[in-house]
Amino acid sequence: MRIVVLETDLFPDQHTMDEALASLERAPAGHRLSRHDLRRALNEDEWDAVLDAVLAGDVIVTV
Repeated sequence: MRIVVLETDLFPDQHTMDEALASLERAPAGHRLSRHDLRRALNEDEWDAVLDAVLAGDVIVTV
């Protein structure tokens, strides 16, 4: 499964979210995580990469 992670600092317990996502990466099913840091200003090419990932992803997670 393709999982897109949008990092926004939405959750105060970032450590727990990171552990949960890491467990998905280690799962035998072989999930693929794509992380995108939205906490900083992105240029047009970076936003295009985020959009491409979102459109291709199976699951979108905002953390």
